[in-house]
Parts: sequence; structure tokens; C-alpha cells
Amino acid sequence: MMPDTLNSKPASLSHIKETCLYIQDTTRTRAFYEGLLGIPCIAEVPEQFVFFRLHSDMLLCFIPRFTQNNPTLPAHGGSGVQHIAFEAASSENYEQWKVFLASQGVIIEHEAIWGAGKRSFYFRDPDGHSVEITEPDIWASYR
Repeated sequence: MMPDTLNSKPASLSHIKETCLYIQDTTRTRAFYEGLLGIPCIAEVPEQFVFFRLHSDMLLCFIPRFTQNNPTLPAHGGSGVQHIAFEAASSENYEQWKVFLASQGVIIEHEAIWGAGKRSFYFRDPDGHSVEITEPDIWASYR
């Protein structure tokens, strides 16, 4: 007898593939994420989107009027302050990022201490979104 595959839950999902932020200016966003944070840009269409790849993860930054009026995909968009977090390669690298960003005039708004004493700090991108850099394995104590 064949298993009922139509009603069976598939295997677990492997990871979050894309994260989206909604922005006002692709050039300004590219200068911040690629120029300042060093995340390679893989595509940009001014007044529509700019895409970045960090290893196997994608950061998609869209102009909202493009995604809300694009006839080839379901409409989507966002407004207000959004949030994204990046993980530093090591605790030493975490400290280096704090020093580097401050030296570039980026205001560190807050530093938090999470479970198991892991830290993260917060700052803003050009659109006012909350950007966070964490120490490695910050979620380990929540497993």
C-alpha cells in the first residue's frame, strides 16, 4: 500500500533563503550594505531593487512601489522600521565591527547581552532600519 503523500507533512525546511527590506534608494542602500558592510551586490536595477549575497543567504532590498505593482509576482511590500541581523565570524570579529563602524560615523544605538552571555549591537541603515551584528551562535542557549 502506498503512503498518503498528499496529506503527509514534508521534511523540515532547511533555512531562510531570502530576507527582504523595503528601501527608498538603491544606490544609497548599495553603498551601505556593499560599501560599508562588505556584502557583495549581485544585481541592481535603479528605482526597483538591489540584491546582496552573503554565502548562501540573500538580502533583497526593494523599492516598495516596484514590488506592489509588479505584474509578474504576487504583490508584497513593507513600511516602517524593519530589522535584520548579521552574525560576526568570531567574538574578536564582533569587537572589530563595533570599532570599525564607530570609526565610520555609524552610531551604535544599543548593545545587548543575551542568553549564555552572547552580545549583539544595533545601528541604523540609511532607511532607518534596525541592523544588528551578533556574536557567533547567539541562539545556542535557546535550543
